[in-house]
Amino acid sequence: MPLVNISTRTLNRLVGRDLPRDELVAALEQLGNDVEGHATVTFYRCGRCGHVTEVLEHEDFNGACAACADRAIEPAGGAEVVRISLLPVRPDLFDAAGLARALRGFLGIETGLARFDVPDSGLCVRVQPGLEAIRPHLVACVARGLTLDDETLKMLMRMQENLHWALGRDRRRASIGVYDLDAVTPDFDYGPVRPDGVRFVPLAGMPEGMEPATPAEILERHSKGVAYRHLLAGLPAFPLLSDAKGRVLSLPPVINSEETRVTARTRNLFVDVTGPDRHAVVCTLAVIATSLADLGAEVASVTIVAPDGAEEKTPDLAPRPVTMDPAAAEKLIGVPVPDVTGVLGRMRYGSAPANGRLRVEVPAYRADIMHERDIVEDVAIGHGFGNIPRRLVPTMTVGSPRPIEELSTTARRVMTGLGFLETMTLALTSEREQFELLGLPVPEHRVRLENPISVEQTMAREQLLSGLLGTFRVNTTREMPQSIFEAGDVFALDETRETGVRTSRRVAAGLTGPEAGFSDARRAAETLARELGVEPEFTADDHPAFIPGRCARILIRRGDEAVAAGRLGEIHPQVLEHFGLAQPVAVFELDLSPALCAGSQS
Repeated sequence: MPLVNISTRTLNRLVGRDLPRDELVAALEQLGNDVEGHATVTFYRCGRCGHVTEVLEHEDFNGACAACADRAIEPAGGAEVVRISLLPVRPDLFDAAGLARALRGFLGIETGLARFDVPDSGLCVRVQPGLEAIRPHLVACVARGLTLDDETLKMLMRMQENLHWALGRDRRRASIGVYDLDAVTPDFDYGPVRPDGVRFVPLAGMPEGMEPATPAEILERHSKGVAYRHLLAGLPAFPLLSDAKGRVLSLPPVINSEETRVTARTRNLFVDVTGPDRHAVVCTLAVIATSLADLGAEVASVTIVAPDGAEEKTPDLAPRPVTMDPAAAEKLIGVPVPDVTGVLGRMRYGSAPANGRLRVEVPAYRADIMHERDIVEDVAIGHGFGNIPRRLVPTMTVGSPRPIEELSTTARRVMTGLGFLETMTLALTSEREQFELLGLPVPEHRVRLENPISVEQTMAREQLLSGLLGTFRVNTTREMPQSIFEAGDVFALDETRETGVRTSRRVAAGLTGPEAGFSDARRAAETLARELGVEPEFTADDHPAFIPGRCARILIRRGDEAVAAGRLGEIHPQVLEHFGLAQPVAVFELDLSPALCAGSQS
């Protein structure tokens, strides 16, 4: 997980108590944070773009700005920090303000629900038509009277990027813009613009200097534009936020304008969050707004006017109610919790009895609370895992491998002893790899992915052969001959199963080289079958992936019945060509089902 550096001086100031190192680390870890330790950082401010670079005491620094690579930088102080791995499910703990809020409750300094007054700022943002299929959702707030220094400014920038990572999914679901309110003229417009429809100076300028550029030029040449242009690729119009005078605030989700840069002299902020996912957008603004309020700013709402004229004031920091059964919580945790209401207060919830249950008020910044059990988890944290006594489970059992796993272990040992190297290929594949390259028709009934992330992973594999040939394909420059095997699961639709899918364990092995042939594959298959405790039989077979006359079925006898358990043979030259292979290949594939391997370990 990414690491975040939190100033201990700022954290102690916001907590309201100077916490010894050991006490601070213990409290953070009990809240679920992974603390790496303490360190000292030095801040460097760029004279060209104003960016503050943070360098650890033992970290090599090349003397260049991390934002614009300019070397006109100068020291801007330092701080002792506590280094924490980000907890993805708790974005409200990504900065000193959110951490201090949680610590004040956990340590009993300030308990109960943190309430935030959000007056109306009188400002509004009009969302124009045309963004419905691009980034339709926008929420915003104003923060006035904020006192910034280099350390606090760096903390805000770091929180912004961390929220982009956790809630925004690298700006795909939500992206944040923070602007100097005094540098713009309300009210604001959020609407579409052509890729060449406007010019503005992006934050830190273009590589050639502080020259205005079109959105298309920014995506082509600006470092942030190059990094995030995939989010706007192929769109006929881009989202743009501008003020009453037509000045550009930002090109979401890529870059802000240089004109609205936030510096240590900024006192009033305008913050917006845009994206296609309304839940992510709303939660992100709630985290930012509450942190700014805890830093001393007066947070005020902004009216969002939708294209149809509907109005909404954001942010809405009112808590949402969830009911919880204290008895069920104690049963789930496993020990009595004498004061559930008090524990909830330490975890910064509000609560009150309601018809034998508890009516819990969940803070707006807790984006991770989706179910009653999420609150029960916080009750366990607040009660203290160290206060839960250890005890043996009430039923005593002894674990043992499943029969199919024992067979797999035996098969791996045998194949390794025969000189084969084990490979592990992905269970997700494509119709092209599984069928078309082998000369097989694509069946209608197969285990398909409803929303594949790649054209190379659209289905679950039905055989291991393609994986072996694919492995040979990426090793054609290696020394020959090559011998590999894989023991893995294959999948097929089966309406009789609870899941609708039948999973089978198979072993497949392949040999490639100038002398590789049918007899090599048969010899390896016979050895494996006998080590598994069965006597194989072979009958002639025909398959499009194999050379005619050099393909056989592997049969295993169960009593008087011979059951088909696999296939072996030499790969057809046409298939070798499809996979880009120049050397002969011989393979076998054997089902490891305990039901088939009669007389084996099963």
